[in-house]
Amino acid sequence: MGLKTLLEVRSRSPSRRRKGRVLAIMLLGMLAGMLTVATYNAIYAQSQYYVINGVFVLLLVGLLVLNRLGFAYLAGLWTVALTGVGSLVLIGDQLSATFITMPIPILIASSLLAPWAGFIVAAIMIAAAAILDVATIALLTLMIVAIISYLFADSLERAYRESRYQALHDPLTDLPNRALFLDRLEQELASAERAGRVVAVLFIDLDNFKVINDSLGHHLGDRLLVEVSLRIRNCLRSRDSAARFGGDEFTILLANLWDAGAAVRVTERLLEVLREPFVVAKHEVTVSASVGIALGNGDTAGPSDLLRNADTALYQAKGTKGRYEVFRPSMNTRTLKRLKLEEDLRRAIESGGFEVHYQPQVTLDTHTIAEMEALVRWGHPRRGLVMPSEFIQVTEETGLIVPIGERVLEEACRRASEWCYQNGHRPRITMCVNLSMRQLQDPDLVDKVERALHRAALDANGLKLEITETMVMEDEQHVIGVLQDLSALGVRISLDDFGSGYSSLNYVKDLPVDDLKIDKSFIDGLGEDAVNDAIVRLIVDFAHTLGLKVTAEGVENERQVASLTAMKCDLAQGFYFSKPLPSEAAGALVATNPLWRVPK
Repeated sequence: MGLKTLLEVRSRSPSRRRKGRVLAIMLLGMLAGMLTVATYNAIYAQSQYYVINGVFVLLLVGLLVLNRLGFAYLAGLWTVALTGVGSLVLIGDQLSATFITMPIPILIASSLLAPWAGFIVAAIMIAAAAILDVATIALLTLMIVAIISYLFADSLERAYRESRYQALHDPLTDLPNRALFLDRLEQELASAERAGRVVAVLFIDLDNFKVINDSLGHHLGDRLLVEVSLRIRNCLRSRDSAARFGGDEFTILLANLWDAGAAVRVTERLLEVLREPFVVAKHEVTVSASVGIALGNGDTAGPSDLLRNADTALYQAKGTKGRYEVFRPSMNTRTLKRLKLEEDLRRAIESGGFEVHYQPQVTLDTHTIAEMEALVRWGHPRRGLVMPSEFIQVTEETGLIVPIGERVLEEACRRASEWCYQNGHRPRITMCVNLSMRQLQDPDLVDKVERALHRAALDANGLKLEITETMVMEDEQHVIGVLQDLSALGVRISLDDFGSGYSSLNYVKDLPVDDLKIDKSFIDGLGEDAVNDAIVRLIVDFAHTLGLKVTAEGVENERQVASLTAMKCDLAQGFYFSKPLPSEAAGALVATNPLWRVPK
């Protein structure tokens, strides 16, 4: 049995375990002292001490066992009594030793029972000495010992409580942290199992908090988190508990519930409260949250299981954001699939498993290729070519889109420079590359674009970067700043999927863009729906008024081409002209410089 085992105390209370370890050290010290004394007595044949030495050794061993079983306070009380009685036993033999040992029970009482307990023990010791007729004025020093031990023990206890509080609470919001939340969850699960009730865990994540944090600055972002924590607290009952796990993640423990209905009602109230605008340093900020809900009791799930289930439900809720999902076992299957997908994506990045395909964009007046759009494809070793719709969302959420986008950008620039060199005097082909919101949030984006252009020896005006309308709406000020920096390089900017963001046309005039790309949903009904035709005509005229070129995407038939030509749309892209092609086939298409038939 090692020293660590001897010092172990079986108790759920951290305070009791701490005091129990201190008591164990004291008892082991006293036991070592008693064994030393007993050995000395045995060597010099002092038989009158054999019995009392044996009794004290057995009592100390018994107190060690009692303390290890978790009865630290009871063992401490008996230790005080034992050391006190031991001091009085020495009266008849060595009075000086008595005065040396009498402070020991006072120190033990103050340290292990309560800081004020030393005064009681001191009073008892003085009274016992008076009864045994050994009282002197020197015994008053025991009260001085009691005062000193009280001050020392009280300061230690305060320091311990403060450090314990800091260790179990989030320093920013003062909410419990993960460790304290899991401890409370374990207790509530045990209580729910006994009472036949259930416990609910709500896992909350603020949508797009990173964008808000980057826009306002980390200081104001922290103030927003504090305000969010206050609103969360105000939605809870006294028995419920909220915690901050870090960043913009919060959890809530709802105890003593009959069913999921109560948890859903609390969640709906919480989402409604969080949608109300926050005022942070004169900035009005609106946030939304996604919530995952998991229910269970001690019989069906442990704390870590419940937390993992709530996190799984949260992932499902974040698919559309601003809503909640209650965990279902079937979600685990989807989560495992997503983890496998993420693992495969990381391997594909390391092994260069992504391909770039190119789709031509044709001018409607010359019927020739003016631009090529670079589109990423994933060459999966088992599934073959995987379309972006199956993996782009995961790459956005995990941040993998940043290294993927960087490789697509470098490959597209290199290919554009190669085609420009091969075609000689022919009109240059502009290369179009899509950017994601994650890339726009990358502080090194402008440097990466400049580096890709330099490596490929491509003029900046031979590259067009496409962003979506919804990306601008998500964080307008930040996006405009990045676009201005990119424009300063000489790169052209296109606003993709225009018309799908349900925003005002007024803001477009303030954006540093060169082109608008009309969303496919407006192109589908061209030539069949008069209202649809009017909307597309309005967008084309509006763009031309601002000096912008217009590209129609998703063009699939002659009717659409004829309508766009009549509206004086500048370029068109879609399967009518060509599907996205691998790099070699796209290079061959550029080399032939075909003329497409465009109906009048």
